Amino acid sequence: MRLRRTAVAALLAAGIVVPAVTTAAVAYAHPATSAAGQKGGGHKATPKPTRTNKPVRTPFSATGTVTAVDAAGGSVTLLAKGGTKDVRKQTVTVAVPTNADIKVNRKHRKLAAIAVGAHVTVKGTSSAGVYTAGWVNVSQGKKPVVKPAPTPSVEPTPSVEPTPSVEPTPSVEPTTPGTTPEDDLQDSDDETSGELS
Repeated sequence: MRLRRTAVAALLAAGIVVPAVTTAAVAYAHPATSAAGQKGGGHKATPKPTRTNKPVRTPFSATGTVTAVDAAGGSVTLLAKGGTKDVRKQTVTVAVPTNADIKVNRKHRKLAAIAVGAHVTVKGTSSAGVYTAGWVNVSQGKKPVVKPAPTPSVEPTPSVEPTPSVEPTPSVEPTTPGTTPEDDLQDSDDETSGELS
């Protein structure tokens, strides 16, 4: 019985030792790979595909006054008095797609129904500086609130009439007492004629 135990123990030991030795021999036969080397037993690793960065869409909101509407181009320009930081206190042009929810006085309308000067609230997304509306809510009177630009009025200027000129009055030369101006003229003629002779 003792011999049997020894034989069984020897077989068990051989069963454990032989596979361990064969694994070590196989591992020794293959060259070792470095830590920076390739993974997968010598196969070339495929590089990861580069990921294309999609533009980041940021939500925005703006509340203010409509300054322009381009129904054909699909945009609304507004002077934002409130809203998110990026639009507050600025004039912003917002693209309004055809599928945007547009309400004028709580009724669904087209973009052309928005009047300049109306109060507007816009919510949507911005991407790379382009604002796109998701919905537009407008409050305006029954008639469009259009503030016409003042036109300068031209008034005729009064024509300047010439003022009457003052003509000088003949001055009277002083004369000696007892003589007339004609006598003085004769005396001066006599003096000049005496010098000539």
